[in-house]
Amino acid sequence: MRILFILLAIGIQVFSQSLTVEIEELPTENSPVTDNVPTVLMIDDFEDKDLKRFREWWTFDKIIIKSKENEKDEKKSYVGNIAISVSGSSSNWYAGGLGTYLDEDAHFFKTLKLVIYSPKINSGSIRIELYDDDNNNKIVDIENDKPSKDDLFIYDLNLVWKGWKVVSIPLEDFVDFNNDVGDNIWNPNQLYGSAGLVQMQLVILSSKFKSESIEFDIDTIKFN
Repeated sequence: MRILFILLAIGIQVFSQSLTVEIEELPTENSPVTDNVPTVLMIDDFEDKDLKRFREWWTFDKIIIKSKENEKDEKKSYVGNIAISVSGSSSNWYAGGLGTYLDEDAHFFKTLKLVIYSPKINSGSIRIELYDDDNNNKIVDIENDKPSKDDLFIYDLNLVWKGWKVVSIPLEDFVDFNNDVGDNIWNPNQLYGSAGLVQMQLVILSSKFKSESIEFDIDTIKFN
């Protein structure tokens, strides 16, 4: 009985001690959500001097492209070491173009930026074409030389300056060029198997005369 009493006494002493519990205060405001939203989509800066590896660039009709080193005395802080020269000759305003397959989720971005060197005022004109994969098959469906299933958004840029220039184009300024196909909405995301921004082309045109020689350099193409 003495042993039992001692054990009971010890138990009472242990469980009679005060218990302190820390309670975390609940936030009164919504906590910010930190998503890894990309800030840059690099189409190409051409620094690798390779037009097939990072992006495979193709040309059509009378346009020739090649890598070239930028002249140091003409370089600005935003200009890299390597650019591509774009040259050709137009007939009835049209010269040809260049393009690349992308398969990129571009819905995060609001602006297309190009760093361009124009050797003279009115050295050419560029019709920028962005293809949005609307039928989720990762290709641009072509019928009669036109996209038959996917949206095509365009912007016309006339090279009316001399020297280097950073051109920033809000994507909202692009125009739906084929509103009879696709969903007519700029939605280059990669949901449901879509390639998102599936392809880009730069169609090269005259800027002043129906027939003329065209030449300019592109240092960088990217989305922000």
